[in-house]
Amino acid sequence: MNYLNLEKIGEICPSALTQRKSRHLSKIYKHIPTTKVIDILEEKNWLPTQALQCGTRNGNEKTIPFKKHIIRFRNPELDNLSKEIGDTFPEIVLTNSHNGRSSFKFHVGLFRLVCSNGLVVADQTFDEYTIRHKGFKKSAILNTVGEITTHIPDVVGRVQSMMGKHLTPQQRIDFAKQAVVERWGEDRYVDLDELLKINRAADKGSDLWTVFNRIQEGMIRGGLNTYVKKDGKIKYNKTRAVKSIDENLKVNKMLWSLSEAIV
Repeated sequence: MNYLNLEKIGEICPSALTQRKSRHLSKIYKHIPTTKVIDILEEKNWLPTQALQCGTRNGNEKTIPFKKHIIRFRNPELDNLSKEIGDTFPEIVLTNSHNGRSSFKFHVGLFRLVCSNGLVVADQTFDEYTIRHKGFKKSAILNTVGEITTHIPDVVGRVQSMMGKHLTPQQRIDFAKQAVVERWGEDRYVDLDELLKINRAADKGSDLWTVFNRIQEGMIRGGLNTYVKKDGKIKYNKTRAVKSIDENLKVNKMLWSLSEAIV
């Protein structure tokens, strides 16, 4: 695995390296650079593997240094756990911004090598840890990292349960239907065959984990045939790729919750 250094992170996610707060923020706002959190995680051997930040509209280039961003971290010491769940690695997923609209948030993540796809976990036990810029303490980050690390074996166990859960053809359709309703509402039709389509040999299978991954990838990638009925008319379209950081997290957590309900 090639880990990212700060120079590389700055090339693809400049807001993560910002060392000052946006000018519109008051003196009460305490600026904590994301680089400080990256350094703290590296002390515990959690190393950055991916970085991304929100897009910027033309004319708003001055907001680039303060945009919301997401960084994924992997701990080489936990790579052995991936052997228990195939080609999937446990991760810590960090989101932050320097515009005063977001705190540091930590999520449990899973990264599937076969499709270069990042998942995010959410349930009643563990959703996310939030650490505000105001009153920031290094100990709070270390405690959060410790709790996430402790929780990861449980997440691996849940993935194993999904891998062992066989779905009938009707159950696969029902899962896809429920995901569509949660994502787009009851009035939107989406081609379920496309959503459940097998795109590679590694995606063959009827177990819940494999079906979950196919649906997740289809929703995030977009391009699914869809239509909605309105005022007696049918409007055809294709689903859009998920590019928003918040929307990506929302879709992932929704699908994880649906999967856990099936198990």
